[in-house]
Amino acid sequence: MAEKTKKEAQEATQGVEGAIRTGNQVTDTAIENALAEIEKEKDDKKKRAAKKQICIATYVNRKTLLQLQQRRREDDITKEKLDATKKLVERVLGVECEIKDGELIPTKKKIDAKLVLTPTEHEAETKKMEEDFRKKVSESDKQYEDAMRELRNSYEGEYRHYVECYWY
Repeated sequence: MAEKTKKEAQEATQGVEGAIRTGNQVTDTAIENALAEIEKEKDDKKKRAAKKQICIATYVNRKTLLQLQQRRREDDITKEKLDATKKLVERVLGVECEIKDGELIPTKKKIDAKLVLTPTEHEAETKKMEEDFRKKVSESDKQYEDAMRELRNSYEGEYRHYVECYWY
């Protein structure tokens, strides 16, 4: 009888161990769920990568556009300055000039005597002109910096370090 009790106890132990082992086995449902979750995580990773690249590309595009606008403003200022310096030279010479191959060539057309400058007046007018153009360049730079600050603070600006850490 002791042997029978021992056998029953052993069978009971094996039954519990078998139940635990069976409970620990991976089920078909668990496998399906795991595969679905892996697929979802892969899609999420691809979505994050696409989001990152879209934001980086948008940031770079907007920054490039702001730089182009800045250069165009500078070009306009430079053209205006070229015209202003030409007019000052004309006022010193007392005649209008044409520019051919980068050289000023005086024409026969006279400038009103009231507008003619002495060399001293020319220096003063040149200094005044330089100050005016420095202000225009400074305003253009400020406009660019304000726009860049807005871009850096935008959603896409959060991704700028991916781009700028390689270029700066």
